[in-house]
Amino acid sequence: MGLFDFIFGSSRVTTTSFEQLREKIVNLRKENIYPFTFNFPQAINFPSDFWNQLINIYRNTRSDGLERAFSLFWADGEVIFTEVKTGTDKMVKSGGSISVKYSHHPTKKEYARKELYVDDKLIKKRDIYYKSVPKTLDVQYLFNIHTHPIHTNEKKESYYNFFSAQDIKSLISSKAIMTGLITDKLWILIRSDKTPDNLDNLLDSSVTPQYLEETLYMGVYRADFNKKAYRFRLLNSK
Repeated sequence: MGLFDFIFGSSRVTTTSFEQLREKIVNLRKENIYPFTFNFPQAINFPSDFWNQLINIYRNTRSDGLERAFSLFWADGEVIFTEVKTGTDKMVKSGGSISVKYSHHPTKKEYARKELYVDDKLIKKRDIYYKSVPKTLDVQYLFNIHTHPIHTNEKKESYYNFFSAQDIKSLISSKAIMTGLITDKLWILIRSDKTPDNLDNLLDSSVTPQYLEETLYMGVYRADFNKKAYRFRLLNSK
């Protein structure tokens, strides 16, 4: 039990696992719909391999001041991380492609060979019993995450920028359900069925957790590293 659960009582905070979140995103994308605000989870629990990836690129950005990004896909039964892209101190373009290929096994008669490619590079292969080969391939984009470097103001105080207006516009134009930001925390945004499709006039100065929650009807989550991500409105009500 974490400190937040201790303060509020664990029975009052419903936690969604990463696997449950992944399943919901895949199903919503297949139906081409967005979640209802009343279905937003109160807290999200991410696995250790996810945190290892995040903390690694956080450290790299902290070291050289360059933004980084990677994407997550669901590819025929497993979550895949794309290669980390490195940008400048002001922006980074996320990307990456995933493909899955099945072929006749070269030596085993009743087996097929499954090959997983990230950006056209073979990263994994394994043998599959031929009856387990799916009739259709299931590859779904889940979300991307990028970093922001630390800054120092005139008073020598350190700070991180929040999501930019362009970050929010990119989420909307991509038709994705979710996106993430790494500062010295993990921030997660989930868009809803009520989130506007046109945000051309959105300014950086408007983008605050409260604005995203109350005006754009998004779920905003924040997590310390290796901890649960809690809905910001819950954290803000302590």
